[in-house]
Amino acid sequence: MKGRRRQTVLAVSVSSVIAFVAAMPAAARAQDAAAPLFRMVAPAPPTEGHEDPALEPRTRTSLFDVGQATTAEPKARRACDGCPVRRPVFATVEVLGINVIYNLMNRLKKPPDLAQFQVKPSDWWQNLTHGFEWDGNAFAVNQFGHPYQGNNYFNAGRSNGLSFWESAPLAALGSATWEYFGEKDRPALNDLINTTAGGIALGEMFHRVGWLVRDTTKTGGARLRGEILGTLIDPVTGLNRFLSGDATRVTAKPADMIPVQIAGAMEAGVLWRASNTTLSNAAGSPYIQVNMQYGDPVGSPYRQPYDGFNVSMRLGGGAPISEATVRGRLHGHFFGDPAAGRQLMVVQAYDYVQNSAYEFGGQSVVMVFTRQRHAPEGTNLVVSAAGGAIILGAFSSPYQYGEARDYDYGPGLWAGLGATLRRKTTPVARLSYDMRLVHVVSGTSGNHVAQHIRADGLIPVRGRLRLGIGLEYVRRKVYYDYADDLDEHYPQARVFLTLVDK
Repeated sequence: MKGRRRQTVLAVSVSSVIAFVAAMPAAARAQDAAAPLFRMVAPAPPTEGHEDPALEPRTRTSLFDVGQATTAEPKARRACDGCPVRRPVFATVEVLGINVIYNLMNRLKKPPDLAQFQVKPSDWWQNLTHGFEWDGNAFAVNQFGHPYQGNNYFNAGRSNGLSFWESAPLAALGSATWEYFGEKDRPALNDLINTTAGGIALGEMFHRVGWLVRDTTKTGGARLRGEILGTLIDPVTGLNRFLSGDATRVTAKPADMIPVQIAGAMEAGVLWRASNTTLSNAAGSPYIQVNMQYGDPVGSPYRQPYDGFNVSMRLGGGAPISEATVRGRLHGHFFGDPAAGRQLMVVQAYDYVQNSAYEFGGQSVVMVFTRQRHAPEGTNLVVSAAGGAIILGAFSSPYQYGEARDYDYGPGLWAGLGATLRRKTTPVARLSYDMRLVHVVSGTSGNHVAQHIRADGLIPVRGRLRLGIGLEYVRRKVYYDYADDLDEHYPQARVFLTLVDK
């Protein structure tokens, strides 16, 4: 999809963000019916194995099993009793089917541009022979719409019993087949990277959050509501569960979908952001933000990709969706006792920042070293140092590229330092610094260098209610090869209310 033609995707993605916000209290109830939102849950039991090859009686016939004579399915087709049946071939076919659906949606949404999506073999051949380009689509389309689309491809694998690493190539397959065969425009290299890498990050995050709100031990209305909410968060998994009959099948929840703990908070407040001026000249904008920590990426042993991640989504504050970030642990190795938190981990990062001052989006993989120091009454201090590669970053630019692109693209480097004071799992104070360098390969030739300092703190008000204050300062220098250099700064302040764990 190109330009404004991705409005359908953005509408779906916005609805998923809203569903994610609504899922926060439901997630806590699905973990423990009596637990508040911020309460830790019990450690997950060991993942079930494949030792028992016995046959399991079939309790119902799914749409996928029509025409099969057998009345039992091998248990080995499921990694655990509550896991989906492993169907790698069907997952691949489903990825291609998702592209057909996207093509048909665009035909219905934009009748004047119908010819753009009436692709023929001659169009496929032209795309294959002419190779990649860098497209000129709007920022939200490329940095949010494409990753959301990639999440659908990725979860075609996850919902059909494939592992994280087995599902990752399906995000690339879906992206490539769409770029070459889904529309007449030449395939875009930036779309392929954003859809694949961003699709993996958003896909695993949405997949696990969707499982948080399901309670597969229940029946009736409570079960149906959980399955419907899980479908809003992760549509492909939800659809496959309803079609296969798993949405009503009573089982234990898959062990690898139960985090060792979960914590979250929703904050509501006002944000002031200035562009090359002081904060006294900035107008305040209301916002709502949801923050979630899934698992404990700092203090728990590594089990599998995304067994620990942090996600933050902000609605308002200068744009309908002004910020979305995901930080997922791909791998981790502890030095000594895991309780000490001396860990070297590989983290996948997804960034989306769009506001009236500047825009930044990127797909990154970084190495992070953490150290955790414990104090009485559940308080601990976590310090970290990070460094790695920005696979593809996008920074706003005063110059326009193409029809609607006012930002530059390129790979780069990322480095950062941080210190967080936590009470149990709730950050009560945080100080961080990071630097991003993006070398422009599509746009106005040059280099973007941005430095970001951030400080946040919570002040007790009453009971679990806290007053939050956040201060940020972004300074960006752009060293252009054939244009005047830029030196810009963006101070920002937030005041908000939030609830924390006791």
